[in-house]
Amino acid sequence: MLSNNYIISSIIFSLLIISCKNEITINSMESNQLKNETSLYLKQHAENPVNWQRWSNSIFDFSGELNKLVIVSIGYSSCHWCHVMEDETFADETIAELMNDNFINIKVDREENPDVDQAYMTASQLMTGMGGWPLNVITLPDGSPIYAGTYHTKEQWFDILNRIIRLKENNYDGLKEIANNVKNGVIDINTITKKNEVSEFDKDFLARNTKIWSDKWDKDNGGDIAQQKFISPSKYQYLINYGSIYKDQKTLDYVKSTLDVISNSGIIDIIEGGFYRYTVDPEWKIPHFEKMLYDQAQMISLYSNAYKLFKKPEYKDLVYQTINFLNSEMNSPNGLYYAAMDADTDGEEGKYYSFNLNEIESISGEQIDLFNSFFNINLDNPWDNNKFLLLPTRDLESWLTANSINKDDFLKIKEGWFSEIMKIKSKRTKPRIDDKSIVSWNALSIIGLIDAYDAFKDDLLLNKAKNMFSTLLKKGYKNKMLVHTFKDRQYQDGVLEDYAYLSKAAIRLFQTTGDEYYFNKSKEIIDNSIKYFKDEESDLLLYTTNKELFTKVVSIDDGVIPSPNSIIAEQLFNIGHIIFDDYYLDQSNKMLSSVKEIIDGNINSYSVWANNILNRVELFYEIAVIGSDSDSKTKLISERLLPNVILVQSNIESDIPLFVDRYFDDETYIYVCQNKTCQRPETNIKYALDQIPYLKTN
Repeated sequence: MLSNNYIISSIIFSLLIISCKNEITINSMESNQLKNETSLYLKQHAENPVNWQRWSNSIFDFSGELNKLVIVSIGYSSCHWCHVMEDETFADETIAELMNDNFINIKVDREENPDVDQAYMTASQLMTGMGGWPLNVITLPDGSPIYAGTYHTKEQWFDILNRIIRLKENNYDGLKEIANNVKNGVIDINTITKKNEVSEFDKDFLARNTKIWSDKWDKDNGGDIAQQKFISPSKYQYLINYGSIYKDQKTLDYVKSTLDVISNSGIIDIIEGGFYRYTVDPEWKIPHFEKMLYDQAQMISLYSNAYKLFKKPEYKDLVYQTINFLNSEMNSPNGLYYAAMDADTDGEEGKYYSFNLNEIESISGEQIDLFNSFFNINLDNPWDNNKFLLLPTRDLESWLTANSINKDDFLKIKEGWFSEIMKIKSKRTKPRIDDKSIVSWNALSIIGLIDAYDAFKDDLLLNKAKNMFSTLLKKGYKNKMLVHTFKDRQYQDGVLEDYAYLSKAAIRLFQTTGDEYYFNKSKEIIDNSIKYFKDEESDLLLYTTNKELFTKVVSIDDGVIPSPNSIIAEQLFNIGHIIFDDYYLDQSNKMLSSVKEIIDGNINSYSVWANNILNRVELFYEIAVIGSDSDSKTKLISERLLPNVILVQSNIESDIPLFVDRYFDDETYIYVCQNKTCQRPETNIKYALDQIPYLKTN
């Protein structure tokens, strides 16, 4: 899959420029053109001696005319190693001269142009078996990749460039053969053909695949067994639903253990809030310090839903800590959230978050031994050059017992420590904020806020979600189509994830408020996604509307963010159940059938698809709360975890098929329905939910 995306990225390259309408000329290529960009990442390279251009179709016209190879360098503003390579390599005059004389050089902000990034990252995976950022690709004049790599030292990059230059002079046909092979590989990966028949799924498919996945679970530290740990929230949401429906205590214990470990680990900023992107070790200790909006949004959802099941106050605290971080550090003047917070300050990774021995002594005073014990600090083993990270104890109750401390007394002590820590941090340079607005990531944030509202019934969360949605509708469209990012005067064209996540945000608002405006908007967005992104060769949707790419991009893996195709399939399924329309259900079934063979044996990488399957192999229910008191009853019902259920409400008569002829002036009824047929309406919530076997209470 990645390999497909790689090649597309070279053609998508041309897409990006058109959307920005920058004028590209041969003269403009003789100097660095990034000074007037709004992207923080591009501006970070504006002073390089390299003649950087931003992505544009026009560049490939000139590269062919000038017979120059192209360097496509992709990164993002909060990426530590992107900063290192910029400072060490791209700021070097000798490197710049070599690049300027022999190549056309393009800088890409992967957060502005995720289609370009996906295409070239796929090629990198295909060519090298690995990927990462910065991603540096060398292509033929038409954008077809011939080399891909990540971070390079100045010496490494100098050597690679000279080798490529010699190959161009002495064996250009060999380079063309490489490019052709990569292109064919990418095309093959992105070709998912239609199935003649809709696939059948059964519970054995899920049980077998979940068992295969369970063999990869890290029973000691949580998460999957890996040298680096990413949080991947959609994985655990599926397992929560699976474990709840099948009463699988082993699975639920694993999820709870993982969430408990994460909540007291190095991947969280325990002082100011927010999740880091990942840890570089398998024990969740040492983070890579950038904070991404999509992680915050999804973790708010995950811990809110986990709270419904496990009722741990610590989960609620973590949700609010994360929301408070977003509102205090990443809130934009228009009410949306910014994209990311940098890993570096003053040119050093993690400097803002680490403390030296003198600072530790100042913070803790006479309690230094207690401080070091709680934060797992070994003074003989610093994290880096006499710097230490604050990693709280995993088991607070056991630690309190071992240290003979009352919990309330300790909380007062910890509050004093945190106050001293903030005094020190207040004098430091704060990490940079990437202040672009990304439609899809803000839509994920709306979903997170609604999930938190369901769990905790805080009207401030619902109001924030509604205001954000309104802002996205006002600012997230250009020429009646969604954009992906916007800042000041510059916009980047929308991709499938923008439509998928915004549609889900709309339907979650409909479920929570009963306002049919949100349902109609969700359906409109889904209908447009099918219209704009239809793939004639498969039943899935393309990632981009760009028709000028040399190959299409079809994104199906549920990684750090869900596959837009899996979310579209989910929303088609939900809409079909609300309006009793087989067209939407059939489209959803076809999408799921398309990926059955791909996900079989690898369900850990396709967890949203797995949840789609769960909705089919076990009974799926609509719960419709209809009547003047629908809001209060819906609030009580939504405090529970409801796998394989879509909960909707209406306090008025409605033409929506699920609501038709079910409204009565004098009573509010709860209808539990399945396959267009409803059971006996109830006014009592317990009696209604008892009609669903896996929700039945004693």
